Amino acid sequence: MTRPGQPAAEDPERYHRDSTIRQYLAAKPAGAVMPDLLLAAVHERWAVKTGADADAQALTGQAPTPSTIADLRAQNNTMIAEIPNPGDITAPSYFAEQISNARTTFDNHFQLAENINAPTAPAALGPGGAAQVQAAQTQQVAVPVTVTGLGYFDFNHGQLGVAPNAIELHPVINIVFNG
Repeated sequence: MTRPGQPAAEDPERYHRDSTIRQYLAAKPAGAVMPDLLLAAVHERWAVKTGADADAQALTGQAPTPSTIADLRAQNNTMIAEIPNPGDITAPSYFAEQISNARTTFDNHFQLAENINAPTAPAALGPGGAAQVQAAQTQQVAVPVTVTGLGYFDFNHGQLGVAPNAIELHPVINIVFNG
């Protein structure tokens, strides 16, 4: 899903000429991506991903758009849902309290095998990075879960479960275990 006339998330032309995301996407096909460039690109829009940017206030008060995993699968989409660790939010966020509450709720239900602090891309961890992230962050849930968050169009940088259009639910601002 892209807007008409809008370059796809993987198109370097979509990003400002000085953007590290643009530099990363331009280097990616040639296999010339350095780990520092990947980390800089992933961190570049962290304020947007955590609701700490100037436009975040416009999102407060908007009604959620209900959907289900089955609906997303029918559209051939998967989605990453990320709850940042509250300590990783470096600027004031309009959603800081909600993010913190969602993280506490999640952490009360799961003990992670290993703490991988956001934002970390599997490729940035080197060989076996994807397996490390998956082992630490992927656990099966046997109860229905309702997740509320902000839709965010990212770029594909090796994250597990990335949708074809790189949409993420980031940040998660509420999570309810309905079991």
